[in-house]
Amino acid sequence: MSETMEEILRAIGILIAFIVVLVLAYLTARFVGTKFAGYTSGKYIRVIDRIFLGRDKWVCIIQVGSQYYIVGITSQNMEFLGQISQQELIPLHSEGENGSFANLLGNYLKKLKGEANGDD
Repeated sequence: MSETMEEILRAIGILIAFIVVLVLAYLTARFVGTKFAGYTSGKYIRVIDRIFLGRDKWVCIIQVGSQYYIVGITSQNMEFLGQISQQELIPLHSEGENGSFANLLGNYLKKLKGEANGDD
């Protein structure tokens, strides 16, 4: 075989190996994701919401039965912060309001269009 043909076969082999690695990474991520998704909720307890405050610092709302608890979590400690009722759980914004990429992109494009038209 010629030297060019060997280089082409080597490139095809590397491409196939790369695709196999991507497929395995995807399958592993899906398996691990479904495996660990059950750890945020159990039969009697569930994490309702959590917010990241800083390095290794979280505040979580946890539901146990019909009770809701606010818990502060760090890498070394977990502290009870308070208890709230279900009526006090008021969403700060709707799920699709600001979080999706499509909404963010749409808002940005509207802003750019307004600046191009001279609207401020």
